[in-house]
Amino acid sequence: MLPDIVLQTDFGLTTGFVASMYGVIRMVDQSLDVFDLNHEIRPFDMRQGSFLLRDTIPYWKGGTVFVSVVDPGVGTARRGCVAKLTNGSFVVTPDNGSLTAILDWVVAVREIDESVNRLKGSDKANSFHGRDVFAYTAARLASGIINFEGVGPEYPVNEIVTFETTHGTVAPGRAEGEIAGCTKHFGGVGTNIDVDEFEKTGIVYGDMTHVTIVKNGETLFDRDVLYHKSFGFVPEGEPILYNGSTTPTIALSLNKRSFAEKFLTHIFDTGENFGDYKITIVKK
Repeated sequence: MLPDIVLQTDFGLTTGFVASMYGVIRMVDQSLDVFDLNHEIRPFDMRQGSFLLRDTIPYWKGGTVFVSVVDPGVGTARRGCVAKLTNGSFVVTPDNGSLTAILDWVVAVREIDESVNRLKGSDKANSFHGRDVFAYTAARLASGIINFEGVGPEYPVNEIVTFETTHGTVAPGRAEGEIAGCTKHFGGVGTNIDVDEFEKTGIVYGDMTHVTIVKNGETLFDRDVLYHKSFGFVPEGEPILYNGSTTPTIALSLNKRSFAEKFLTHIFDTGENFGDYKITIVKK
């Protein structure tokens, strides 16, 4: 059985871009199965794409081929690459920070040799490597036409491009950090405060906390919030602080409402940096 291919992009679904990637993959090998991770990543936000990879890869069988395309530098000298992971899976992606959140899983990385691994007849198109290079290379790799060595020349893992990551801080009865991610569909936010570290605050399920979120000196949220297991422990429309299920960090949502839509109205705007949203949690 051939490995699955899993796609994520910032292309959205209002064009034929994603369907074109599917088509190229199926032209290489009609028997390949292709699945979608997410195509609604904030435009140009490779940070969000990177964290989504970390949240998702553990739940797919080893050997799966992931394609992650958030590529504002498409057509420039940035590398296209394939990273091999500890579980035998692969990530086909531009090397522009997209591998940051999974860097500790990367055992080897190779630059894509476009003289071999590029869709025939696409050499004059310089702005759709998601289709012409990354989907095509992923299909050749998953189908067995090439092995990992056939991707192109290996380069040192320590040359992989990364972005800065931060971790929240804790003290008895208090935690501070920043927003690390936000889901547009439900509107909940994740923080960079690790659940294991948060336990050191002494705050336990059922405790009332006071949570503030400040961006560039402007207070966007300033309310008492219950810390508990899940949304149903507070009335509809009320905030809840809880342990994230996809990422082991502290999260904040409203029960049956969008926290982002109500309190963080610009967080999904192009160019917004999640890290500018600072969060403080204090035990009442």
